[in-house]
Amino acid sequence: AGLAPAGFKPEEIDVVVITHGHSDHIGGLIEGGKPLFPNARYVIGAVEHDFWAPEGKHSGDLEGLAAVYRANTAPIAERFTFVKPGDEVVSGIHAVEAYGHTPGHLNFMIESDGQQLYIWADCAHHQVASLARPDWHCVFDIDKEQAAATRKRVFDMLATERIPVVGYHMPFPSVGYVERLDGAGYRWLAHTYQLNR
Repeated sequence: AGLAPAGFKPEEIDVVVITHGHSDHIGGLIEGGKPLFPNARYVIGAVEHDFWAPEGKHSGDLEGLAAVYRANTAPIAERFTFVKPGDEVVSGIHAVEAYGHTPGHLNFMIESDGQQLYIWADCAHHQVASLARPDWHCVFDIDKEQAAATRKRVFDMLATERIPVVGYHMPFPSVGYVERLDGAGYRWLAHTYQLNR
C-alpha cells in the first residue's frame, strides 16, 4: 500500500534484498498465498538461508521462526540469489558481514556518486540502549557474543567515517548517524536533527 503514493506498483519491483530471516523481515514476502512482488529476484545470504530453510533442524522458539521463514520463502525459492559478504547485489550495493544477530545476518553498503548509505538491519534494537552499551546482549540475538562484537565494529566504523545509516528499529524516520561518546558507547543522531553534516 505504501508503494502507490510513491508512484510504484508491486509488479515493478525487480530486486528484494533480505538482511536476515526473522519474521519481521521476511513476513511480507507472501500475501494471500502469492508473492507480493511477483517479478522480483530475492537476494539473501547463503549462510542465513542454510540456517533457516532445512526441515527438522531446529526446535522450540527457533523452529517457530524457521517455520515462518520456510512458509514465506518456499513459494519464491526458485527466485533466490545467494550472496556472501563482499558480493555486489546490483551495481553500488554490497553485502557486509554482520553475523551474530542471526548466523548469516547481512548489512548492505549503498554507494552512488561518491556518497554512501549503510543499511544495518538489526545491528541495534533500541536507539539508546543498543548504542550506549553495544556489549549488552539482546534477547533476539542468536549468537550473543558475536552480535555484541558486530555492533561494536559496525558502530565504530560508522562513527569514524560519518556514514549515514538506515537503522531498522530506530525511531522515525529511521535515518541518522552514529556518534562516539566519551568511553565505550555511542549514540544515535536522527537525521532530522542534523544541521550541517
